[in-house]
Amino acid sequence: MNPRRVHELMRLHFPAVSSQDRDWRNVAEASGVREGEVRRLMDQYIQADDVLVEVHRRIGSYLPKADAVSFITQHIGQGEIRVANRDFTGFVVVAVNGVATGWSGPDLPSSAATIQRDDK
Repeated sequence: MNPRRVHELMRLHFPAVSSQDRDWRNVAEASGVREGEVRRLMDQYIQADDVLVEVHRRIGSYLPKADAVSFITQHIGQGEIRVANRDFTGFVVVAVNGVATGWSGPDLPSSAATIQRDDK
């Protein structure tokens, strides 16, 4: 899936992030990115083997979850990274400053149930 399609899906189906209502974890420090913390967030909130990852409209991909951790690590600081499963039922956000949060379920957009599956 190309970055343009990932951006389109995220724009249509990724819910707005209410920063003050989230529990944020530090995943990037001066010594480097805490990959284990990124992996734990994704495992906790996203119940899928493959995920959509968007750094910004020109950088994004549909990847296996294990590869997504490396992709996120390479792009921390380049944009607000958004991660979701294809059904948009689990979400992780990594902010530009290196903190991350995740959630699933109740914050779903109403259109999430009608996502087309014709492109992979």
